[in-house]
Amino acid sequence: MESNRFRKQFTGIEDACALAQAIVDTVREPVLIFDKELRVIAASRSFYSVFGVSPLDTQGKLLCELGNGQWDIPKLRLLLEKIIPEHGVMEGYEVEHEFPGLGHRLMRLNARQVFYAGGADTTILLGIEDVTGRRALEREKDELLRQKDVLLEEMQHRVGNSLQIIASIILMKARTVQSEETRLHLQDAHSRVMSMAAVQQHLHASATGGPLK
Repeated sequence: MESNRFRKQFTGIEDACALAQAIVDTVREPVLIFDKELRVIAASRSFYSVFGVSPLDTQGKLLCELGNGQWDIPKLRLLLEKIIPEHGVMEGYEVEHEFPGLGHRLMRLNARQVFYAGGADTTILLGIEDVTGRRALEREKDELLRQKDVLLEEMQHRVGNSLQIIASIILMKARTVQSEETRLHLQDAHSRVMSMAAVQQHLHASATGGPLK
């Protein structure tokens, strides 16, 4: 019922094109619509804004001609020419490129082939997401985690070494004292320190996944 009502409302080609353009313009990420020859049929406002190009320099142009050749990327062209026709969809493909006016950017691309009833030519929708900042944050987070692990490892070693040194000093002192009662107290302290060292080593091995000694 809803589908029939939609078709009746947008039966004209101009109405359908206007609707398609309106939908594309509402998407926050840049979007391009290509024909089967990879010639731009339409582009979203965000595409013009992000890449600093005009409709005159975009619509009707081949993919390889866009932005003075900034989209002339062989691997991307191969995907759109070969993979999309075979599978109908491409998700999460990342392009690292030097874009004029933007600098070095990492773009995540999602593409989908659209088929029409009646055997009309297909079109390809290409969504573009700039993930440069996200990747930089992920690398920064990974580096901070790596540094944290290094510091924890160093701290664990220092704690373990300190406990071993304390235990050795206590044991040496226990062997030199004259008082039996003092010797027993020192031996008990030595046992406690060694127990702490064993617990610390166990916790360290559990955290790192290493073998227990």
